[in-house]
Amino acid sequence: MTQEARKHIVPREDNVGILNSSREDTGREKPMKDPTTFLEKRALQLHLQEECLSRRKILGLLSLVGAGMVLAPGAAIGQGVTKGPQIIDTHHHIFPPKFTTRNLKQILGDSPFPTSFYANWSPRNSLEQMDQSGVATAIGSITDPGVWFGDNEEGRKNARDCNEYGAKLIQDFPGRFGMWGAIPLPDADGSLREIEYVYDVLKLDGIGLLTSYDNGKLLGHSNFAPVMEELNRRKAVVFVHPTVSCCAMPIGHVNRTSIDFPTDTTRTIADLVYSGTLMRFPNIRWIFSHGGGTILMLISRLAGARMTPEERAARIPNGLEPELAKLYYDIASVAVNPAAMAAVFKAIPKDHILYGSDVPFWTVEKIATAMNKFEISASDLRKIQRENALQLLPRWKT
Repeated sequence: MTQEARKHIVPREDNVGILNSSREDTGREKPMKDPTTFLEKRALQLHLQEECLSRRKILGLLSLVGAGMVLAPGAAIGQGVTKGPQIIDTHHHIFPPKFTTRNLKQILGDSPFPTSFYANWSPRNSLEQMDQSGVATAIGSITDPGVWFGDNEEGRKNARDCNEYGAKLIQDFPGRFGMWGAIPLPDADGSLREIEYVYDVLKLDGIGLLTSYDNGKLLGHSNFAPVMEELNRRKAVVFVHPTVSCCAMPIGHVNRTSIDFPTDTTRTIADLVYSGTLMRFPNIRWIFSHGGGTILMLISRLAGARMTPEERAARIPNGLEPELAKLYYDIASVAVNPAAMAAVFKAIPKDHILYGSDVPFWTVEKIATAMNKFEISASDLRKIQRENALQLLPRWKT
């Protein structure tokens, strides 16, 4: 193997573990005596047969032989998508190994997925999907149930571990990953300290929040006002992901997240509006998951009929719909539902709609394929793929 090729292969260091076997035709496991030697011989064959292949293609083929190695950060698979739509994925979950191992019981919670689904995640899983579907950059985030599980010190440690892992991804794979910083709400003091670290030290893209905390406290709750004030001061971009709140009702054969995720998104948007939070903190740019949950179906029911004229003037001076149109919404999961997307396109300006895959719960390809079938103009499609995200995250223009 050439020195150039050798320096881009390192032993696997992520939490997936080393694959040290291959399969015979009978399906039985056969130990691989020397995986490194096998790799070197195979790489040399590919080099001699396909000299015209780029380094990226050679190393991509190496990954297919089941050699149990991972590409070094910055090598081949992490080098980026330079052609095609160069999509920016604003809803892309990551599972930092230390955090995931330490909190696996809480993470599994209401999840229908097995332990391996979370423990086996690696940057390579994401990058392979991204490369196949033209995603240039994924903004990583921590999904439900977040990082706070009742103990403030543990929550602060969890947030710091996740954010430093995200910053390392950004460093190791330039241009491929960003990060919505995790904060340990409902711990307001710890959250303020972590916001400072996220912005002033790690230089992450914004903040990731859940729709509610601590037995159903929505984002407009007065306990969170100091955090909102700081996010407003920093003109933060805030990505909001749903959670299963205090009010989830179990239904046979239906996972609670299927109904309560979009419902809790609706609750927190309504709370932000009618608590006056959106009006008090106008500099926060909000992104809501899954097309805003069920909020668009309930506009007529949430139009503020019980408010006095003074209250309406203070909270929704132009009505509810203009307030909703100020927010941003990703297309994760709803992209495959034409009826849901019809509502999004009807109520939300196309320059406030973002691509989101919801990896690993959905695939990049599934959402990208659905998006490409939208009956919209090429310029509007380009906005959803990339340009709208760049308005929020201009550092990804280069």
